[in-house]
Amino acid sequence: MRGIRWLAPILLTALIGSGCQGTSLRRPGTLASAEPALSTELGGPSTVVQVPPTQGITVVDRHPLFSKPREYYENSGDNRFVKTASATLIGVPAGIVGELRQIIAGRPPAASY
Repeated sequence: MRGIRWLAPILLTALIGSGCQGTSLRRPGTLASAEPALSTELGGPSTVVQVPPTQGITVVDRHPLFSKPREYYENSGDNRFVKTASATLIGVPAGIVGELRQIIAGRPPAASY
């Protein structure tokens, strides 16, 4: 019985010490920090064009149960309490009604955004 008593703390320490993440001392991104900075002097003036990210239709957009509370939250001003209350008290019931309407009548022909 004494042999098992000292084995338990050793096994517990070994399990705690060996985690999934390991003990890596390397920092991520050290390779990128070793690269030289980009310079536009060599090629003359350059133009940077930023393209807005395209949003695809997600599950949230297809189901009014999820999208209606989000719409009410985004469109109800700057006060967080009012935004949360309108999304909860108005958006959730409107989403349930919209979901039931979508179940009966089918998906709407076009997205409203």
